[in-house]
Amino acid sequence: MCDEWVTRKSLLLRVRDSDDEQAWTDFVAFYENFIYHILCCLNINTTDADDLVQDILLKLWKNLKTYDPEKGRFRVWLNRVVRNAAYNFFDTVKRQRQLLESERQFAEILQTMSSDDMENLIQAEWSNYITSYALNRLKDIFSGQAINVFTMSLNGLSADEIATELNLTRDSVYTLKNRVKARLIKEVHALVREFEGEDSTSHS
Repeated sequence: MCDEWVTRKSLLLRVRDSDDEQAWTDFVAFYENFIYHILCCLNINTTDADDLVQDILLKLWKNLKTYDPEKGRFRVWLNRVVRNAAYNFFDTVKRQRQLLESERQFAEILQTMSSDDMENLIQAEWSNYITSYALNRLKDIFSGQAINVFTMSLNGLSADEIATELNLTRDSVYTLKNRVKARLIKEVHALVREFEGEDSTSHS
């Protein structure tokens, strides 16, 4: 990630300015795939999920000016928007046609999910998403070997196994792994500040 991202004004502040078209473009580029992934986790089929993502983005665009960060994290607010959209989707589909078995089962689960349950789901997926997003950015910074070492370590391979596979010394594996890990943490913190307007210490 470029260094200016660290000090740039939070996207959530910029996107509330209707004249900042680039801010909205950045917002959609970052959140569109995340929202889509959450909807798929809710067993909404891909075609319906595509349409629903656009509906949710439209709702966010219309209501972002009313979002008050003093009253809670953006993810909590996003949680409510996505959950309500999912409720409405299942209710609408149920009226129009018989739900598929997978949809029916999850519609029943969704009815019993508390706000905390939904927040936990979004939090878990968010942590994975933002880490993957940051790691993808590191591919432009580190050599292929460094990223390969780190990825293989995430997949559970030992330093010795990685060293053998990539024809590296054990010390080189540790060095590359630690370099990527340190930069990844920095990237994640910067992304949290950029896309959530939160201090890096609030990311879990």
